Amino acid sequence: MSRARDFVRELDSLLHRRTDWLRSVLSKPKPGSPKAFGRKHINRGVRRMQSLASDALAPRLARDLFEREVDFRKSWHPKKGKGWGRPEKKRTFMRWFADQVQAGPTIYVFWNRRRCLYVGKTDGAGGRVASHFVKHWFSAATRIDCYAVFERRSLTALECMAMHRFQPSYNRAKAESKKWTKKCPLCAIHRDIEAEVRELLRLR
Repeated sequence: MSRARDFVRELDSLLHRRTDWLRSVLSKPKPGSPKAFGRKHINRGVRRMQSLASDALAPRLARDLFEREVDFRKSWHPKKGKGWGRPEKKRTFMRWFADQVQAGPTIYVFWNRRRCLYVGKTDGAGGRVASHFVKHWFSAATRIDCYAVFERRSLTALECMAMHRFQPSYNRAKAESKKWTKKCPLCAIHRDIEAEVRELLRLR
């Protein structure tokens, strides 16, 4: 509920700033200059409202999407008897992946306890996941979750939703989207928020 109130409060703040000049037409002018309003205020408000929508909706939307599109989840723990050094851990992981997950569309998530480090996707046999073992942040990883996905066209939506839900520390780009892939439902809500706010607060 607090996020819903903050969402409405942010919208009200934008509307109030946008109509400040109109409110003062028949009232006693306030001292000082009227409140400025421009694209930077709209952009900041849109980002804030999108962030609040993500915080409020991502857990439920992610749960529903993963329940529909994911076959199973398997977890691998790099710290528990997986050999010394990254090359040995990589070999151990590849054997585990081939046995427990197998080649196919997969979403993978690196964790440091409860903090998400990285979210990615692969359609292969685990090599893409293991390629991250050379990253500087891999030494902090305590668990890798691998989600086996029913169909490849769901990968982008699941990866994007996982980014919204888990807020990874080391992802630098948004999930890649193509015409034939399913779309992230939260991104659709973000687009609707932006379109509605910009239409409502259109500048001259």
